[in-house]
Amino acid sequence: MRRFRPTWVEVDLAAVRHNVRLLKPDRVELLAVVKADGYGHGDAPVARAALEAAASRIGVALVEEGLGLREHGIEAPILVLSEFPAGAEKEALAAGLTPTVYTPDGLERLAAASDDAVAVHLKLDTGMHRVGLWPPEEAPAFARRILEAGLRLEGLWTHFAASEADEAGTRDQLAKLLAARDAMTGDGIEPAMLHAANSAATILYPDTHLDLVRPGAAIYGID
Repeated sequence: MRRFRPTWVEVDLAAVRHNVRLLKPDRVELLAVVKADGYGHGDAPVARAALEAAASRIGVALVEEGLGLREHGIEAPILVLSEFPAGAEKEALAAGLTPTVYTPDGLERLAAASDDAVAVHLKLDTGMHRVGLWPPEEAPAFARRILEAGLRLEGLWTHFAASEADEAGTRDQLAKLLAARDAMTGDGIEPAMLHAANSAATILYPDTHLDLVRPGAAIYGID
């Protein structure tokens, strides 16, 4: 409580729009990450500004964040960057949130909650070791399970661990993602969208842009 020390933050949404336009590569979609209340800048205003600029999708970390954006009138596709927690599936799907999957349990719960061929994104752990299917060589078999569960594989993705500082590691992660994609294609499974680039990779490595980039920090002016 700050009764005698009033504070405020002024967010320049024109700067957000400028940054999004600057970051978006030609012929590649941009997903604006607005997790953690837009990194403290206000998720709904930032999402709206990003969509007014060059973003076509929004990314969040939690189902609650996606539901909140829907309540604020954000209608663009919203990708939840981690699996829906148990019990959240029906509400999340009813709100049109796009799920990420990477565990058998998460896939099973999602399939049980879905009445139609929901589009999902399969996340691979290629070296960051936060969340994702590990090892990435299991991608073809897991993708087959997605299809057998009656779901639709819209995206295949990973997250770079340190693309701002580790070029060799970043390129190794990219190679693992592409190898998984090639193995899936050899199995007759081809995701519609491949994505990996966070802020630093979007700026530094054009070959990581693929079908979609996912800047977060750079949208807010962080170099």
